[in-house]
Amino acid sequence: MIVLRCLRPDRLIPACTDFIEEKMKKEFTEIKPTRLSDIYEESKDDKEPIIFILSPGVDPSDVLNTFAW
Repeated sequence: MIVLRCLRPDRLIPACTDFIEEKMKKEFTEIKPTRLSDIYEESKDDKEPIIFILSPGVDPSDVLNTFAW
């Protein structure tokens, strides 16, 4: 992959994806939709923080307000 990065940097991400799928499971490379209600149920108590990493343009305010009340 180091040689691939030097010669074809545009092919590095697909190569890494293929490597992970071959050595581990395809489940680690799939993007699954996440429901906030599932995350809320998995949190152990109200003292455990839930951390979000958001993409630009994403606004979860409406969904978060339903859980705040």
